[in-house]
Amino acid sequence: MPRLALLGLLWLIASPAQAQNDAWCQELWLSRNTVFDRAGQCFASNLGRAVFDNSDCTGPVEALSPLDAEIVRQVIEMEDGAGCNVDTSAHRVNPEVLEFRARLRELWTVPVRADSEHGCGGYRGPVRELHAGISTSTGVIGYLWHGNWFSFVHQPLPPNWEYITVSDGNGERVAHGWVQNLVMSDDTCDFMAG
Repeated sequence: MPRLALLGLLWLIASPAQAQNDAWCQELWLSRNTVFDRAGQCFASNLGRAVFDNSDCTGPVEALSPLDAEIVRQVIEMEDGAGCNVDTSAHRVNPEVLEFRARLRELWTVPVRADSEHGCGGYRGPVRELHAGISTSTGVIGYLWHGNWFSFVHQPLPPNWEYITVSDGNGERVAHGWVQNLVMSDDTCDFMAG
């Protein structure tokens, strides 16, 4: 993907119109409800039943772990700030949200979409492991290699963990996952955007 195309993409993603983007709000809805699904929540709405499998649900969720409670808090804050109103009577989500749903299946820690994006083209730093969650014990699900492009599109979680998506120079996604203490600078990137 040429530099100009990446800059245009980042501008589109970070623009105020994003708040009105159904896919953006659906991704937030999906993150929040993935936390509840993993905790055993049963879903009654059309959209909830279409996206999540109720066969293993246990009922309403009474308590979440502190990390999951923080993720839900972040999502609700983003949804409220953007004025999201996902149509839960629908029977499906946007195709790009389905792609995010597929990535969630590999993750232990659910990422929360941010309202801005930052990117690095032509990564020059050391090879970095990408983890399934915000702990090195969650396992490696990918790598950030020299020459890759990566973007921060989601909220960071302490201590200094970022969920990133990695692509090759042609814009094809090649990896994703959580990485700790990743620095985006003139020393580690051919160019930066966002």
